[in-house]
Amino acid sequence: MGAQIKVLQKGKITIPVEIREMLGIREGDTLTLEVRGGCIILLPPRTVLNPTELLDGLIEEVHVKEPIKEELRRAIAARLNNKLGRSED
Repeated sequence: MGAQIKVLQKGKITIPVEIREMLGIREGDTLTLEVRGGCIILLPPRTVLNPTELLDGLIEEVHVKEPIKEELRRAIAARLNNKLGRSED
């Protein structure tokens, strides 16, 4: 989904309500702004760009056997990717 928006005084922009609702962005939320390849990327709160990195940090705190740890990592990564609408490549 895309939208054309106008940049107002002091660089202010308005994110269309449909996009805010779809991403769960509320008044007062802090977004992350990144520049990639000449494009502006706005990331909503609680965005996980790489679920595997998040899992590595969480799983390191839990001491389990390696086969269970790997199976758990794959299952959680698949579920996060599914929620984020990504393929499991």
